[in-house]
Amino acid sequence: MTLAFSKDDLAEATKLLQDLVRIDTTNPPGNEGKASEFLKSVFDKERIECEVVGPKERESFIARLPGKTGKPRLLLLSHTDVVPVTDPSRWKYPPFSGTIEGEWLYGRGSCDDKFDAAVEAMAMILLKRLGVKLNGTLIYAATADEEAGAQYGCGWLTKSVPDRVKAEYVLNEGGGNPVKLGGKIFYMIGFGEKGVCGFKLKAKGKAGHGSIPTLADNANLKMAEAFIKLSRFRPDIVILPEVKEALIEYGRALMGDQGERIVREMATPEKIDTLLGQVASMEREMAETARALTRMTISPNVIRGGNKVNVIPDICEAEVDTRVLPGQDEKYAVNVIQKAIEGTGVEIESTRYKASSASPMKTPFIDTLSQILKRHAGEVTIVSQLNTGMTDSLFFRQLGAEAYGFIPTAPTQDFKEILPGVHGNNEKIDIPSIEFATKYLLDVTQEVLK
Repeated sequence: MTLAFSKDDLAEATKLLQDLVRIDTTNPPGNEGKASEFLKSVFDKERIECEVVGPKERESFIARLPGKTGKPRLLLLSHTDVVPVTDPSRWKYPPFSGTIEGEWLYGRGSCDDKFDAAVEAMAMILLKRLGVKLNGTLIYAATADEEAGAQYGCGWLTKSVPDRVKAEYVLNEGGGNPVKLGGKIFYMIGFGEKGVCGFKLKAKGKAGHGSIPTLADNANLKMAEAFIKLSRFRPDIVILPEVKEALIEYGRALMGDQGERIVREMATPEKIDTLLGQVASMEREMAETARALTRMTISPNVIRGGNKVNVIPDICEAEVDTRVLPGQDEKYAVNVIQKAIEGTGVEIESTRYKASSASPMKTPFIDTLSQILKRHAGEVTIVSQLNTGMTDSLFFRQLGAEAYGFIPTAPTQDFKEILPGVHGNNEKIDIPSIEFATKYLLDVTQEVLK
């Protein structure tokens, strides 16, 4: 049953997002408990079963609409913490103002991820308000600490109170924005994500006076050599079936049948970089994203060495970020880094590891998501997306859920205009997408939990 969605409903959903943006939940320190208490006040007015749970000041918010039979359970997931604002003076409007200009709502978190928190909340509120009877159970969770590893958020929830958030199906961030290519509109469903392995590197040398460098052994130079080797190292190429199918769809959109043939022929470990080099001349962002999805990536990002200009340092430390594909693990990443810096004498230590995760793309749940999207957006193409970054979906896949990044925004949205603001300056979201996503979630919830 398609439910009515009025102008007043849109205004209410927009105000809900504004109010969330105006709560500063920059992580660190987080203070997500303030957002959770706000959501509780909203849901209490609707008489929806809800609670605030988690470590003090880092609490998450959970709400529930119990169904007649209880199962299946669908979890609408989002997070309320946001990344820091580097320089507020570079923003068009104050980052936590929630200012509306035309059809745009500006503010840190307006897209990542308070948009999802607001539209998911509005969908649940309308279902309750309109007296919709569900057989399965709808769960809503707006969680803490996603931007810094989820120790206080989904990591805590799935370990400490798993029964309150466990579900057969999960919808989360990590997909759903329209991408326009060759006159077609593509929607990507985030079915999985690469794993994270962080490394600490240490170079040791011999201190000395800067005026006689040949009597010392500069640790910074050893680390510089390691960084150059890491940046030039080429890990093995692995092309997952889902990634190849997505590339074929894009090839067809850009060059028709010829594009499909070219991609099928060149989407091999031997030829993929040549293909992506050609694509980069037309769509560089797409080409480089695809490149990152066909191998482990290595990004040497932090280096610390020396404390005085005339003292040659005997110690230099660095941090390296790597992302591994499904099927690759921490041991694999360690071996790659060791091979890459061989001969430099630099020591390595693995400091952080989270495994990759994925859910199947050929399921009745995916079919439902696709059918309802086409009902709302028309003739669009749906493709699988392996995310280069991590989301909280990992925790729920570990509990056995089919979890997907898919809160779709309006087909009129230009995602290229939005993307620079995600973790950047002038983050914003278009108001038509607030209506589109809420209406979509209303239909999906009724279909999945009927």
